[in-house]
Amino acid sequence: MSRKEYIISQQKRLAAVADAIMQNPEEALGKLKTLQEISEDSDPRVKRLGLLSQLAVFGDILPDYRIRELTEKEKEMRVTKEVRQQRVYEERLVRSYSAYLKQLFTASKRAMKIFSNSSADIETGIVAARALGELINKHPHFNFRKDILSALVDIYVQPSSRINFAPFTPMAQTARLAILRLFRDDVSGEVSQNAVILASKRIKRLSYRVDPSALRPWLHLRLREELRQNPEDRKRSEEEQKRKEQRREQQKLLKRKRGSAAVKEAKRALHMSKKQAKMNKMQQDVDKSLREAEAEVTREERERWYGETLKQVFITYFRILKQKDNIGGLLPAVLEGLAKYAHLISVEFFVDLFQLLKKIMRGQHGVGIGAEDTADDGDLVSFRISSRTSLLCILTALHILTGQGEALNLDIQDFFYQLYALLPPLATNPQIEATRMSLLSDGTRYTVYLTPAEVAAANATADADGASWEETVRSESDLLFECLNMMFLGRTKVSSITRVAAFCKRVMTAALYWPPRTAVRAIEFVKRLLIKYPMLDRLLSSEEQAGSGLYLRDLDDPDMCNPFATCLYELHWLQIHHHPQVQAAASQLLAFAKAEEKKSIIA
Repeated sequence: MSRKEYIISQQKRLAAVADAIMQNPEEALGKLKTLQEISEDSDPRVKRLGLLSQLAVFGDILPDYRIRELTEKEKEMRVTKEVRQQRVYEERLVRSYSAYLKQLFTASKRAMKIFSNSSADIETGIVAARALGELINKHPHFNFRKDILSALVDIYVQPSSRINFAPFTPMAQTARLAILRLFRDDVSGEVSQNAVILASKRIKRLSYRVDPSALRPWLHLRLREELRQNPEDRKRSEEEQKRKEQRREQQKLLKRKRGSAAVKEAKRALHMSKKQAKMNKMQQDVDKSLREAEAEVTREERERWYGETLKQVFITYFRILKQKDNIGGLLPAVLEGLAKYAHLISVEFFVDLFQLLKKIMRGQHGVGIGAEDTADDGDLVSFRISSRTSLLCILTALHILTGQGEALNLDIQDFFYQLYALLPPLATNPQIEATRMSLLSDGTRYTVYLTPAEVAAANATADADGASWEETVRSESDLLFECLNMMFLGRTKVSSITRVAAFCKRVMTAALYWPPRTAVRAIEFVKRLLIKYPMLDRLLSSEEQAGSGLYLRDLDDPDMCNPFATCLYELHWLQIHHHPQVQAAASQLLAFAKAEEKKSIIA
C-alpha cells in the first residue's frame, strides 16, 4: 500500500475499535491495547491519530471520581459477583489509562528536544499537550492528576528564549491555555492549588528565569470570588443566626412567664416531640449522605484550598520583587497580579510594599540597568523602566488603598506626581492601545503583539471548547484610565481642586495626539470630572473667572503648575479632529459646559 492508503486503513481501524469500546466499555475494554499499539506506529500521522482516538475514548468512559487501590483486607473480603466485576473493570481501566498517559508524557518529552534536535516530532508533542489539557479539564478528579499537571507545567513554564522559539510556541500555548481553563472552572480550589504549587516550584527551580507567560494563568484564578462569602453561604448563615435569635426570644419568654399558660406554648415551640426529633435526625443523615455522594465542597474547604493557593502566589511574587534586576521581564506580570489581588494582601506588608512600589516606578530598585537606590537625574519618569511598569505600580498602590489600606495613613502624593509626569510620554506612544508588546524599553519581552482588532479576531476563532485568547495583558490606555478613575472618581481623597484641574488640562493636551478611541475616553473622563468637581468650570468659563499668572505646562508638579491660568482650548481643536467620534464627543462636552454655565447664571 501507499502511505496514503495505509493511513486511511488505519483510520478505519481506529474508528471501528473506538466505536466498539464506547458502545460497551465493560466488555470491550481489552481493545484499548489495540489503540495503544496503533499509537506506537512508526508513521507520525498514524501515531497522532491513535493518540487522539484514545483521547476521545477515555474522555467518554472515565468516571468523575478517583479509583483508589484496594487494601489487602478489602481484597480478602467476600463480595458479590457484580462488585467483583466492577473492581476488575476499574483496575483494568486505571492500568490502560496509565499506559496512555505514559505515551503522552513520552511524546511531549521527545517534542521538547526540538531545541537541540530540529528533527524532533513537535506536531505529536502539540497533540500530546492538547490531550493532557483536555483530560485534566474533563476529569480533574480522576487518577494521576498531579502527574498530568506536572507535565503541563513543565511544558509552558520555560525561559523566554524557548517560549519565543517559533516551532515550540504552539505547544507551550496549548499547555498554558489548558491550565488557564482549569483555573476558571475549578470550583473547589484543590486542583488550582496543585497546579500553582507545581508552577511555583518549577519557577524557583529555574531561578525565576522564565517567560512572563508563566505567570499569566494566575490572573485567572478564582481568588477574588472564592475568598469572599458567596450568596448561598451568606443566606445559610443568616438563617442560622435568625434561628438562634428565635430560640433566645423563646427562652426569655419562658423566664418571664413561669407557671403561666404561655410556658407550655413556648415549650412546645422550643422543644420537638420524640417523633419530630427522630424525623429530624433521619433527615440530617440523608442530607449528609447526599453531600458525600455529590462531593459537595463546603466554604471552609474552599477557603483552605484557595488560601494555600494565594500563599504560593504571593510567595512567588515577593521573591521576584526582591531581585535586584528585572529578571526575564517578569516585573510587569508580577505587578499586574498584585494589582488584581492587592485587597487580599495582609495589612502588615502594606508599608514595605508601598516603599518598594515607589522605588520601582522611579527606576531606583535596580530594574533594568543600574544599581539599587541610584538617582535618576531627578526626573520622575525613569528611562530604566517602561511606562507600563510605572502604571502598574500606581495601579497596585491605588488598589491597596481602596481595600484594607483605607485604615492606614499612607501618603500617595508621589503616585499622583508620577502619573502626572507619565502623561506626556504616553501622549507620544502610538501603540498605547496595543494589548501585547514585543519589546519594551526595559527589556521586557512579550511573546505576541496584538492590536484590539486582532484580539477580537482571535476570540472569534476560538476553539470548540470556548477557550478564548489570553487577554491577560491590558493595554496602557486601559491601565491609564483605570488609574485616573480610581484617583479622581473613586474613593481616593484628592487634596485640592488645583491638582484635579492640572490633570484635566494635561489629559486634554494628550488627547490631541492619542488614537481616536483613547481620545474619546479622555473627553468622557474630563466630562465626569466636570460633573463631580463643579469648580472646574473655570477652565471653560469666561475671562472674569480665569486665574492670574502663567500656566507652567512643562512642570511635573500638578499642585504648582497654575492650571487655572489657562483654559481647555484643546476642545475646539478636537472639534475639527479627523475622526467623527472624537468630533462628536468634543462637541457634546462643550454643549454640556454651556448648559451648566447657563444654569449657574440663572441660579
